[in-house]
Amino acid sequence: MLLMLSSMMSQLNAWQNDEELGVLAIGLVVTDIEASEKFYTEIVGMVPAGQFSLDDQWSMDAGAANDKPFSVKMFKMKNRPSATILKLAYFNKTKRSKSKKGIDANSGVNYLTFSFKSLAPVLERIENAGIDIVGDVEREGYRIIFIQDPDGIYIELIERN
Repeated sequence: MLLMLSSMMSQLNAWQNDEELGVLAIGLVVTDIEASEKFYTEIVGMVPAGQFSLDDQWSMDAGAANDKPFSVKMFKMKNRPSATILKLAYFNKTKRSKSKKGIDANSGVNYLTFSFKSLAPVLERIENAGIDIVGDVEREGYRIIFIQDPDGIYIELIERN
């Protein structure tokens, strides 16, 4: 019994260990950093968590951005070390992907999920901003709202009852 309790406590606290966090950060390339920053802070409710810029040499060494310099602004839902970071990367010129008509349209990152104690204040911000609600599902134990960010990424907002 003591061994089982110890094992359960270790699993419950695993999220506090950097090696056990799972996804440390998710990176999205955005076409308009100001619009995206406004969306993720004012609508979703994220808080800034830092920013940095990378030069063309870094980009060349990394091999992931076609040798182009770029900048990144980071955000979290809660200002805690264990919170997953959303990195919004932006370049001088990035074209927006074709409009998506559902999360099944393309492979890759097509939606992000955020959890809330209550969707009421989020829905008020969505309405005040004139953002279209793509879907609204309410079932026993939860409610899910789908909207899209400025680049067309679907955003799933969940409230558990």
